[in-house]
Amino acid sequence: MSLADAWERNAMDWIAWARAPDHDGFWDGTWPALLEILPDSAGLTVDLGCGEGRAGRLLLAAGRQVLGIERSPTLARAAAIGPPALPVAQADAARLPLADGCAGLVVASMSLLDIDDFAGAIAETARILRPGGALCFAIVHPFDSACDSGAPGVVSQPYLASRRYEDRFERGGLGITLVSMHRPLSAYTTALFRAGLVITDLHERGEREVPWLLAVRAEKPS
Repeated sequence: MSLADAWERNAMDWIAWARAPDHDGFWDGTWPALLEILPDSAGLTVDLGCGEGRAGRLLLAAGRQVLGIERSPTLARAAAIGPPALPVAQADAARLPLADGCAGLVVASMSLLDIDDFAGAIAETARILRPGGALCFAIVHPFDSACDSGAPGVVSQPYLASRRYEDRFERGGLGITLVSMHRPLSAYTTALFRAGLVITDLHERGEREVPWLLAVRAEKPS
């Protein structure tokens, strides 16, 4: 089963989980980290792997022109319905239905690790960015995804080997299974550099010995 199929299978659980107020680390971890690296940007902002739309709705509320891209039909419908409604194209992130140089900003909030062809998605992101545009993304820190879920903060899996993993979380009467890919940091930097993007900011966050969040801004040279 592909990562895309796994997310479609768990889509209804994710919608309930993501829309429960302050239910997970997005609100006090992921989103603040992304805000720190977001540039002021005119024109189109693409929310890559927008899920049910919570990051896109915050971008809309900040006055940005936003288009969500989502592979899962169920999640794309949820984002398009809102509230508020988010403009969404159901598409593969590695085959974007957008023109070259049409976007000033691409935001990927915890989505690159859930995309089957993530290097293709980064290459497509570089294609649609205008010169001077930026990709800002947050992922589970590769150090954290190399830890065993039963022993957080202790790296116990081969760090350099890409591998698929699943996490199950239950909280406040809700449950979600997250199916993702662990990839070392070098896999992300290699994909960025091959696409011609330049890293201009990088933040790590975490309260344990091992950081759990990595936020990166990479720009397309003017």
